[in-house]
Amino acid sequence: MFTVALFEPQIPPNTGSIARLCGAAYVKLDIVGELGFDLSDKQMLRAGLDYWKYIDWEYHPDLNEYCETMVQKANFHLFTTKASMPYTSRKFRKNDYLVFGSETTGISEDFLRSQWDRACTIPIMNKHIRSLNLATSVGIVLYEAIRQVNGK
Repeated sequence: MFTVALFEPQIPPNTGSIARLCGAAYVKLDIVGELGFDLSDKQMLRAGLDYWKYIDWEYHPDLNEYCETMVQKANFHLFTTKASMPYTSRKFRKNDYLVFGSETTGISEDFLRSQWDRACTIPIMNKHIRSLNLATSVGIVLYEAIRQVNGK
């Protein structure tokens, strides 16, 4: 159905929780680029519990190559705190890519600028809070996308 793409994630438990979420929803997970941990990290594996065998996931080491291929072949949405368009204004379709940046730096400025029309945000009402947890953000957006596609 969908693909969740994590660009250069840095926190192993977030990636493990997102993997578990993707497995529960039958969504592919692409982990892309330079990671802040090893893919055998105990915290990541623990967050995914014993569900890893049920999760469709893949590691793509080259971020630039992944982006080039995605831009040419896929419909995708970029999620960033820098955008003003709320994610609820986006029209999600089956097989879209939902792209999230690293917990520390987000999606690269260059890529965001080149694809700005695809950027949106999860509104945060409290202006003292800069961002949401990555796993929380993926959950919010993924289930809105599923709701839209399933028409419920």
